[in-house]
Amino acid sequence: SGLSPQITVDAPIMIPEEYVPDLAVRMALYRRLNDADSQAEIDSLSAEMIDRFGPLPSATENLIRLIEIKRQALEAHVAKIDVGATGSLVTFHNDSFPDPAGLIAYAARLEGTIKLRPDSKLVITRVWKDPKSRLNGLFQLTKGLSAIARKAAR
Repeated sequence: SGLSPQITVDAPIMIPEEYVPDLAVRMALYRRLNDADSQAEIDSLSAEMIDRFGPLPSATENLIRLIEIKRQALEAHVAKIDVGATGSLVTFHNDSFPDPAGLIAYAARLEGTIKLRPDSKLVITRVWKDPKSRLNGLFQLTKGLSAIARKAAR
């Protein structure tokens, strides 16, 4: 699908030059990560990078996490996620979600953390202090949303 969820999160996200000095190799790795279709593929790419270049720098771990988040966001029909200082805002494609009732139930379960607005945007009121917790928070969020969307698709 041509859809790529836009995710803005304040965290260093990259393959540093010190880690993979060769630009062509670095670009190829970015491309392969972006094209990865499954968690298994992402895992094997991570393993390959560790084999070839050593332990992943945190910015590269962040990149891999973001790619996992994007995959889950895509499954959850998420168009974009903006992570700000006071919380996050999730926008769905065409402001619609495959299972509105499931989404309402999910928000109710996490009451106080997640609010579904009348315009179908999802507001997350948790503030994540550092890049790692931001990415982990987004990972859990998109995982929850994609599980609801997958159930609806069955």
